[in-house]
Amino acid sequence: MTNNFSNKINRLTRNLEGIGSTTQLTFPELFNPTFLKECSSFTSIEDLFEKSGFKVESMEDFKAIPDEEWERFIVKNTKYESWLDMQKDATTKLLSQRLMD
Repeated sequence: MTNNFSNKINRLTRNLEGIGSTTQLTFPELFNPTFLKECSSFTSIEDLFEKSGFKVESMEDFKAIPDEEWERFIVKNTKYESWLDMQKDATTKLLSQRLMD
């Protein structure tokens, strides 16, 4: 029992160190199919972009989307009340999953 507990603590420590060295997360990592399935009808981040009606092939394309229009799209097509709420939840879920891996 003690060895199993020690192994779990060691795994959590390694995972936490990995999370601590993370400097950025990509949209496909954050808005993965599992996350999107829980909060919307989208199957991937590409599907979300396609159905948004905005051409998004780069970060510059994404940044060019008018904030108010993107916000309306997210509120209308997901369970979130804002784009910020969606980003926060995606980050929390991804990092929690990485911690427990």
